[in-house]
Amino acid sequence: MGLFLLEFKMNKTRFLSVLFSFFLVACSKQPVPFQNYDNAQASIKALNAPIKETDNETIVSEKVILPFSTQYLTKRHRIYQRMQAMELTTEQTNQLNYLIIAERFPERYFSWPVQSNVLNNLLSKSPTDAQFTNAATWVKFTQDQLDSALQSNLKLNKVELGIMKDYVQSALSANYNSDDLKQQLKGFYNYLVNYKVRGSLGLRGLANGSEWYQSKLNYFSGTVYSPLQWVELLNEQIKTTTSTKPSLTYSQSHTVSFVSKFLKSTPIVQGLDWQTNYKILPSMASNASLNPSDKNLMLALMETDVGIHYHAWTLPQAKVNLIKRLSVTEDDAQYLVEDIILYPAQSFSFAQQIVSFK
Repeated sequence: MGLFLLEFKMNKTRFLSVLFSFFLVACSKQPVPFQNYDNAQASIKALNAPIKETDNETIVSEKVILPFSTQYLTKRHRIYQRMQAMELTTEQTNQLNYLIIAERFPERYFSWPVQSNVLNNLLSKSPTDAQFTNAATWVKFTQDQLDSALQSNLKLNKVELGIMKDYVQSALSANYNSDDLKQQLKGFYNYLVNYKVRGSLGLRGLANGSEWYQSKLNYFSGTVYSPLQWVELLNEQIKTTTSTKPSLTYSQSHTVSFVSKFLKSTPIVQGLDWQTNYKILPSMASNASLNPSDKNLMLALMETDVGIHYHAWTLPQAKVNLIKRLSVTEDDAQYLVEDIILYPAQSFSFAQQIVSFK
């Protein structure tokens, strides 16, 4: 009997060991890579459809995953993992690593990126009941996320708050045929009216904001310098540059960044980041042909970028700097400053072309 019990325990131990080993193998199984880069980009575009609308029918016909929800964050992370198992170019790898680093930072708390009218993207011209439900859920989720962010001292800045209020007010004026959505919108608008913004416009005003900004500087510039080192480099470059007034063309919307628009005539390098309009801006900027006026413009934008996101310049300070450097109108300066606030460090895509490194 004793021998039988001993054998049973040994077999049981062996069985549990095999079972545990099976789970370890299953858990450590590498993600299946995408067949090609186009497929990977298509997956991330589909996931980000409510943020970066490319085809409204896609949003209507498919089940929507609300941006920055748990389901969204999980699926996005899996896409990145699958891409890490692929053979990528250096430029593609750099952008993927930059996006993976961004997962550490508090972006998820600001679930409505104000560069895009997510609410409008969730609703077609003739919204269905399902779309109304999604939109109402989205509004409540956004308010809950902002509340959660406050507990970690994470707040919108006044530019972001102003744009979000405009979106909600526009939706209220549309008078959608959904009592639930109307109720959520009214409650959210009142919430925003009483919302207390953070003191700084720039990323440094957020917890871990300095590190987040540094990661953006590193990626877009293609080199590693601290903001203070960038100030020194930019000042030296500005001293040797003749100030010329740039020719600016832009729409009032910030759905596409100024740098992305500026590079519209440059051969496209496909990317994964909705904030760069799914392009790899540093690669495109390296192939752009810049005249002296363009170089002066980008220097001024880089200088103002560091001023806002590191030195906590106010909106008037940033506008005055651009008006002084570029002789642009106040309206032009307002647009450019807002763009810098919404798309930090993108102008540093031109650093390799313009800045003389020591």
